[in-house]
Amino acid sequence: MNVKDTSSWYDFGSLANLRAKAEKKPSEAQSSVASQFESLFLNLMLKEMRKTVSRSGLMGSEAMETYQQMFDQQIALGMSKAGGIGLAPFIESQLQRQDSVIVKPNTVVSTDVALQQRGFQVKSR
Repeated sequence: MNVKDTSSWYDFGSLANLRAKAEKKPSEAQSSVASQFESLFLNLMLKEMRKTVSRSGLMGSEAMETYQQMFDQQIALGMSKAGGIGLAPFIESQLQRQDSVIVKPNTVVSTDVALQQRGFQVKSR
């Protein structure tokens, strides 16, 4: 992770920039959104993993827990920027597939057709 990079977990400026980018060109913002979702998922995973480790009373304090949470958030962000666990590319492909399927409002479509349009394989009965 590049320590000179200003992007951090609590960087609200980058989130505002991402939102503006998504409003103007949604297809270009998909990779950033997918990466941020992956970092959120990794942060939750790290948080749950920390719960399984027994702690001693020697190093346990509220300040230590706060710093550990901040550390986990930065680690999750760094992991997602470095390639992550492969969740971001999957989410991005799903978002692109969803953009290609356009259903007109008030159009009645059977469930089988809607699922097939979204890439699911439907077995005939």
